[in-house]
Amino acid sequence: MADNNQHGRISHVGQLIGEEFENAVIKLIKSHLRKNHPLYVLLRPDEGKKLLTLHMPGGISRQLDTVVAPKGSDDPVALLETKWLKDGRHWSDKGAWILQLREMRKNYPTVRGAAAILAGYWNEGVRVLLQNQGGGIEMILLATDKEIYQSIQPHLDKVLGKNSFELNARKIRGRFPEQYVDIFDDFLTAFKDSKELDKLAKAWLNFPRLDKDGHEVAGKQLVKNALDNLLRPLPPNPKINNFEITFEIETGNLIYRKFNDIEELLDFINENTSDPKKILDKITPKPSKKQIGEQSEFYEVDDEDDDEL
Repeated sequence: MADNNQHGRISHVGQLIGEEFENAVIKLIKSHLRKNHPLYVLLRPDEGKKLLTLHMPGGISRQLDTVVAPKGSDDPVALLETKWLKDGRHWSDKGAWILQLREMRKNYPTVRGAAAILAGYWNEGVRVLLQNQGGGIEMILLATDKEIYQSIQPHLDKVLGKNSFELNARKIRGRFPEQYVDIFDDFLTAFKDSKELDKLAKAWLNFPRLDKDGHEVAGKQLVKNALDNLLRPLPPNPKINNFEITFEIETGNLIYRKFNDIEELLDFINENTSDPKKILDKITPKPSKKQIGEQSEFYEVDDEDDDEL
C-alpha cells in the first residue's frame, strides 16, 4: 500500500507540473493568435469538458490538447501537443502519441502541420528521431527537467527552510527520493493553490534557446515562429512536394514508396500493376548475401528432435 501511495504521489507531482506547463503554453498560443493571427482561434472546450477528438484511419479516435482552426470553422489547420516528461521510461509511449499527429493529418487535408511543445527529460537524440519520423512535426523543447526543478528550488527552500532538500534532476529521473515524496507533493499542491506555480510556469517559456538560424531567443519565440509558419496564407497555386503510395497485397504485404517526381510515381504504378512478378520479387525474402554459395548456418529440426519438442 505504501508503494502504491508513493507512486500515486509521484504521479500527482508530474501531473501538477504537466498541467501548469500546458496552461502556460495555451495562454501563449491564445495571446499570439489574438495579436498576430486574428482570423484563427484555438479550438479547446471549456474546462471540464471532453477534449476535442480527431478521428484517425481505422476508426481510432484520439484526443488532442490544442487545435488551431479558422474562426467560424471546425476544420483543423494546425495540431499542437504539449508533453511533460519526468524520465526516459515514457519516451516510447509519449513519443508514439506524438507520432500519431502525423497519422491524424491523413484524415484532415486542411491540416498544414503539427508541433510538439515539450518540457522535461527529452534528450536531443529522441527529439531528432521523433522529428525525422514524424513527417512535418516540429519538436520544440521549452524547458528541461533540470531547468524546471531549479526554478522551483528557491521556493521550496523558502517554505521548508533548513529542512529543505535538493531537487536533483538526474536522481529524480531514476526515482524520486522516497523520504521527500509526500513533502514535495504537499508543497507543490499548496504552491499551485496559491497561484504561485502558475506564475512560475510562465517563466518556463523564457529559457534561452537557439532558433533555426542559430540566434539565441526565449523559448516561447520558437512556439510563435512555429505558429507563424503554420498559419502563413495559402498560395494561390499550391504545388505538390512529394507523393506517397502504398500497395496492399492480398498476402498481407505492404509495398511503400515515396516520390518527388510524378513521372517516377506513374512508372512505379504501371510497372507493378501490370507485372505481378515484380510484386512477387519485392515481397519474397532474399537469402543473405553472405549465405549465397555457402551452407546456411541455420538448420532444420529433424524428426527425432521434433518428437522431443
